[in-house]
Amino acid sequence: MFLGGMQGMERVMQSDVRAPYLTMVTGPPGSMKSSFCLTLVSNHLNRTGDFGLYCTVEESLESLRRGAQGMGVQLPSNLQLTDLAELRKENDSMDYLKFTKRMIEHFKQQHGDRFTTFVLDSLGAIYSLTTVDEAMRKKMFSFFDFLRSMNLNVFIITERQVGGHAELQGNEGFLVDGIINLGMDRRNGQLVRTLQVEKMRHIRHAMEKQAIDVGSHGLVIMGPLFD
Repeated sequence: MFLGGMQGMERVMQSDVRAPYLTMVTGPPGSMKSSFCLTLVSNHLNRTGDFGLYCTVEESLESLRRGAQGMGVQLPSNLQLTDLAELRKENDSMDYLKFTKRMIEHFKQQHGDRFTTFVLDSLGAIYSLTTVDEAMRKKMFSFFDFLRSMNLNVFIITERQVGGHAELQGNEGFLVDGIINLGMDRRNGQLVRTLQVEKMRHIRHAMEKQAIDVGSHGLVIMGPLFD
């Protein structure tokens, strides 16, 4: 999933994950969280022929496609892009989590074990459009358990301000298997985009910040940054 999904990932991880595996991708606005997931998932699906689902709440499908094209990422036909915000225009009271579960169940029934990958973009956007109370937190925990039961590689995007905590409303950080933080550092008067693995259950990984850049087929990990 990770190895082979992004050039240079072998600098960070010594082995790959096995589904079910939930990874949270965090970072401030502009840190290329969506681009990271699109690069990883598209390259993986293009290579394996598996099926994937990408659900966006914040960004339009057209914007995602333009972003992928600008990075040289070939979006595969076996990646289903769904705009949940667009669907909400038709139903203001739509339950995002329930609708997403039904979609996942539908595609799992349709594609079986070929359906291996799911991206939610983003968790914070869903929270911003719903009432966050104890009932909602329980529903979110149940949703995470559901994702595991579907035996998927899952990427959940959420915002994090520089130096702050991820935009969580409960204990999501404890429920996921991995946390990858994207950010920006200033080096020699220039901003450098960075990636750092904060948590990766069962996987030996580098702890240093890694410089990332846009290559010919999406994001590329350039190597560790040292102070």
